Amino acid sequence: MFNLFFAGATGKNAEYLSRHPEACRLYSYLNDKKSIERFYMMKPRGKLMIDSGAFSVAHSGKSVDIDDYINFINRHPEVEHFIELDVIPYPILNKETAEYSAKKSWENYLYMIERLDNPYVLMPVFHFGESIEYLRQMLNFNYKGKFIPFICIGGRHGVSEKIQSNYFYKIFYEIENSSNPNVKVHVLGMTILSILEKFPFYSADSTTWLKQGTVGTILTKKGVIPVSSRKDTKNCYDSLSNNLKQAVEKEVNELGYDINSLVSCDYQKQYYNIDYVMRWVKNYEYKGPKSFKFINKLF
Repeated sequence: MFNLFFAGATGKNAEYLSRHPEACRLYSYLNDKKSIERFYMMKPRGKLMIDSGAFSVAHSGKSVDIDDYINFINRHPEVEHFIELDVIPYPILNKETAEYSAKKSWENYLYMIERLDNPYVLMPVFHFGESIEYLRQMLNFNYKGKFIPFICIGGRHGVSEKIQSNYFYKIFYEIENSSNPNVKVHVLGMTILSILEKFPFYSADSTTWLKQGTVGTILTKKGVIPVSSRKDTKNCYDSLSNNLKQAVEKEVNELGYDINSLVSCDYQKQYYNIDYVMRWVKNYEYKGPKSFKFINKLF
């Protein structure tokens, strides 16, 4: 079963998600402390990953005290994974911001592991746009006789699936040829299921299940399908062809939903998307290559 961490789960959708006790969650240390505490009252429950809130820091002007975050981690030994206090290349990605983010993120990682009771729960982050040398540094780093067991890789957003795939081919080529070829890789903000099946990721997180429902679309084998009742938007369900409607309705019925309820209710769309993704998680099958050494001939 693939480790997919649902991010952004609050309110009604979080309550519904609890129907899948094996579902993993990702919460932000900066924004979701109450949700973190509630989640650990659940029994049974899935795995929990906690992010520092670096995205909010970059985009909202908020701040995270690194020592407070360290203390929080030490008070929660039951949490499986924490993402370091990384620095995102922002407001634009260029050579200067990428160099700064890579150096500062690595400095923060080294500072944190020296102060953690269990340094191996902390995951360093490699962002898209940073020099590959920083990924190599991460993969070959040895702390007190052990290599880093988990790392985070930032995805490439706003580009084609082919371009994203080429990026991950390079990433896994570096991993395979490093001193730490068995490191477990978490990909940030990624739920393109075909890509997750193509590369040997340990886990991924995303709010896609939530966002698609909010904007009036659902996930299907035919792709992302509009199911809104609003006729003034491109997401109007009535605009679909009859053949596509029949295929979608069949798939919706297989998961125990009625298409009319999805069309009329955003929460129903989110619930459906949760069930759709969880079905994929339970039936996950890796379809990628056994080795990535071949890509050295391509790039």
